[in-house]
Amino acid sequence: MSFRCAVTGKGPRAGKQISHSHRVTNRRFMPNLHKVKVMTPEGPKRMLVSANALKSGKIRKAA
Repeated sequence: MSFRCAVTGKGPRAGKQISHSHRVTNRRFMPNLHKVKVMTPEGPKRMLVSANALKSGKIRKAA
C-alpha cells in the first residue's frame, strides 16, 4: 500500500522523537490520508487523498 497522496504527492517524512530525558529515537511522520471516491474525467475512482487536499477543495468528491 502506497502512503502517498494522489493529488499533492504528500508522503511520510522522517524525524526524531525526543523524550523528556532527551533520549532521541527515529520516527516517521505519516500524512493524514483518506480513501475517497473522486470524480475524474474517466468517471468516479477511489483514491488516497490527504486531508489537506480535501479541505482546500483541490478535488471534487463523487456522490
